[in-house]
Amino acid sequence: MKSGHGHEGEWTQMSSLDSLDCLDSAVWTIDAEMNALRVSTGYRRLLGYSDEEELRDPSLLEAAVHPADLSLFREQMGRLEQGVSGTIEYRIVLCNGDVKWVQQVGIVLSDGERRPARIQGIVQDITECKAKIHRLDSRLAMLEKLLRSVDVALWSLDQPSGEFTFISQAMPSISGYPASRFTNAQSWLDIVHEDDLPLIERLKESTRLGIPDCCEYRIRHFGGEIRWVHTRVMPQTDEQGDTVQIDGVTMDVTARKVAEEERHRSEQKYKCMFENNSDIICELDASGNVLTINPACEATTGERVTGDFAHFAMEEVLGRDNLHVLTEYFDKALQGQSIPFEITSRHRNGSEFCWEVKYIPIYLNGKVEGAFVVLKNMTDRKRIEKELADREEQYRSLIELSPQPMIAHRDGTYLYMNTAGFRLLGASPGSEEAVHSIYAIVHPDDREAVLERARRTEGSKFAGVMEYRIMRVDGGIVEVEATEIYDAYTKTTLTLLTDITGRRQMERALRESEERYRRLVELSPVAIAVYKDGKISYINPAGAGMLGVDMAQFKEKEEMLDWVHSDSREAALRRMEDTERHGYAPPGEFRIIRKDGCVLDISVVSIFDPESSTIQLMFEDITARKRTERALVESEERHIRLQTSLDRFSHDLFGVMKISQMERRLIKEVRDVLQAQDVSLVETEPTSGGLCQIIETEYGYSLKIGEIRSKSYVLRIAGKPAMLNIAAKRIWLETIARYVSVLFDNFLLIEDLTKELEQTAAQQVAPTWLLRLLFNLSENERKRLSQDLHDAALQEQIIWYRKVDALASQYAMPGELRAQLEQIAQGLLDVIYQIRLTCNELRPPMLKEEGLISSLEALCDTTQLRTNYRIVFDSARYSHELDDDSLISLYRIVQELLANATKHSGASEVRISLSGYPGRIQLEYEDNGVGMDLSEMGDSFKSMGIYGMKERVRSMNGTIQFHSSPNRGLSIYISVPALQTTALS
Repeated sequence: MKSGHGHEGEWTQMSSLDSLDCLDSAVWTIDAEMNALRVSTGYRRLLGYSDEEELRDPSLLEAAVHPADLSLFREQMGRLEQGVSGTIEYRIVLCNGDVKWVQQVGIVLSDGERRPARIQGIVQDITECKAKIHRLDSRLAMLEKLLRSVDVALWSLDQPSGEFTFISQAMPSISGYPASRFTNAQSWLDIVHEDDLPLIERLKESTRLGIPDCCEYRIRHFGGEIRWVHTRVMPQTDEQGDTVQIDGVTMDVTARKVAEEERHRSEQKYKCMFENNSDIICELDASGNVLTINPACEATTGERVTGDFAHFAMEEVLGRDNLHVLTEYFDKALQGQSIPFEITSRHRNGSEFCWEVKYIPIYLNGKVEGAFVVLKNMTDRKRIEKELADREEQYRSLIELSPQPMIAHRDGTYLYMNTAGFRLLGASPGSEEAVHSIYAIVHPDDREAVLERARRTEGSKFAGVMEYRIMRVDGGIVEVEATEIYDAYTKTTLTLLTDITGRRQMERALRESEERYRRLVELSPVAIAVYKDGKISYINPAGAGMLGVDMAQFKEKEEMLDWVHSDSREAALRRMEDTERHGYAPPGEFRIIRKDGCVLDISVVSIFDPESSTIQLMFEDITARKRTERALVESEERHIRLQTSLDRFSHDLFGVMKISQMERRLIKEVRDVLQAQDVSLVETEPTSGGLCQIIETEYGYSLKIGEIRSKSYVLRIAGKPAMLNIAAKRIWLETIARYVSVLFDNFLLIEDLTKELEQTAAQQVAPTWLLRLLFNLSENERKRLSQDLHDAALQEQIIWYRKVDALASQYAMPGELRAQLEQIAQGLLDVIYQIRLTCNELRPPMLKEEGLISSLEALCDTTQLRTNYRIVFDSARYSHELDDDSLISLYRIVQELLANATKHSGASEVRISLSGYPGRIQLEYEDNGVGMDLSEMGDSFKSMGIYGMKERVRSMNGTIQFHSSPNRGLSIYISVPALQTTALS
């Protein structure tokens, strides 16, 4: 045993074994780690070992197991190791070679922390038991033969095939079917009640596991009735434990089940009566002690008499003053007498109760062993009796003074009539001769029906309401509504009469009014229909005319959905449901189909009539209105589209600087909006038509936009697009033509001014504002070109580089081809680098964001990488912030200085200094290159870019000075005003 186990656990284990040794039991125990084994003396003796032999190896347990049962033993040991106790039966081989059957109970014992501490097995010799079972099986076979003649169905089923191998002759008496009908298990399942099939499935599962089981279920007898049967099954298994045969006994238990149900029903009935009885029922023993009491006591008295903290004392409920009376009658009950009596008690909360008490003796073997006491709470009854006595006169007065005529009679003979009844007959109260017979006042034409109704009333106590006529004393006729109630106890009939003469007159007037309204509906110009249960039950002539049918033809097609367009059917059904739910539905629009196939738009109002459960529909034709609305919507949408087109066109022309661009944009817009293919702008001979007016010819349309070089500038549209038939489209075309005409005139004017400006500029120096404008245009063009290079050419080169690189990376690519692809990829990288460099030169990156100093430092660093001279840049004395134009101008000047130094100077060192002074900025350039002759730099200025620098400086209102001589380097001093200067920290 491992050291992890304490001496206390080992001592407990040894004590357990020593105690079991005293019982001569075969016991073994082993620790949770399966290291040390201890066995009892009984176990040694069972296997044939001597008491002196040392048995400490756990493998001895498995060595004693019969080879055929070794897997079963190992399976249980595995479960025990997992902490699951269990029992198995297996065979063991003794030391002398004998084989015995044993039953082993494996128990897992846990420590204080609920972890498995050790495993203990109790082994019992069941060899003799097994032998007895074998003998019992033999006897059972004999018993089966004996029971073949018994009125209990015995059967045997072959499990693999599902076929019955034996069915006793008692089966027909149980099922009503001959035994030959049941050939397999399914033939029996066919007569099992479908609700009980789950029980059969559970029974089948038990037999599959080899477990005997039984159940009770219902079958359908051949005669059609339902019978209960009890089936017990005994599965037979093979050596592998698989079920090979099922033996069963089936008996008819219908009578027992009926008796059990009746008994259960009776018990539930009496239990329900006991627990829900409003009277207090209490069971007393012979000494007067309370044994049971129903919940009515709590509800009546408020005392807790059932459940926890129950407290019940008869004197508390019935009063101490009544104890002698209760004792007296209880003694009589013990003598077999059951005499009811009444008592009055006052509860401790001040309430007074009246009780009717009765003791009922309880006999057991002819001897009274106690009594039931039934206490009926008479408090309400006594109070009601008193109130009834007090109010009976009040009710009689109410009946006498009631405006409702009432007559009480027996077999037609007058017994009583109130004042309202005499008033209805026109007789004075108390003149009984006027109504000696109730049927005498009934009109002769209605008398037979009233007599028949009286006979029905006596049989059913109430026969509903009947209308008939009665004769007044003065000879007048009154129409009444009579309700008769028959009292079987007094054999008296009470007749309640209601004068409905006025109501009948109103109903007749209403029918006449309805007839007038019906005629109004028939003649109404508004279409009216009645809907019920999915059909149009009525439609007036106006509605039939709207549908294009005659009234007679409409009967052939009365389904509502037959007339509703498919797009509106779902909405129509939903509207009918909403109308029935809310009683009314506001006007709604739907589409219907006339008989001739035309589709109409209608507006419908629906009202639900709960009395007739119909929906009344009123609808009008709104087809023309809908057509107008659609045309209006289309016109509005067209207006929005055309207005959007004009806005987009005018916005696009803001950046147009050339007539050719304007022409392309105009042609594209006209083609898109008018859906015309052949659109062009041409110059023709002068025409007489007005400006921007559409002229229709046999070949198409034309609009004069302006005049150029003594010719008409015309927009020509070949063919005749359908869009120009719409007035709004024509107005749009004329509007956009006027806009283009004005723009065209402006372009012509600008061209003339430009030419004039060029002529003037050739003769004099350009003004600074013009220089700034030209430089701004140049920068914008540089920006656009840089963006185009970056978004188009650069991205395309990157894509092709990645494709080539991916091809070169494939393993299946031949080495020579891979080398060529890598060269191509490297060439593409060089192109990509050059394009990026060009983009940066065209548009300095992050100039506005990073500032002038950072951008110039980056420019110097980039130039240094590509040149062989040293660049020294100094900006320590610069502290200005400039506007965007000044920033880009200074950057371009430095960029041009470095470019000239690279191309022409031949210097080994270039120095650039940027300084800031109040109101101005000083830029100085010096190199130690070849220099130049300043007297001969007229034309060379332009070739070296110096002319461009001078113009940039002049556009900034600055000055530039050159100092140089051959082979003595070049110095340039530039001073420009500092705009928007601020001191930097």
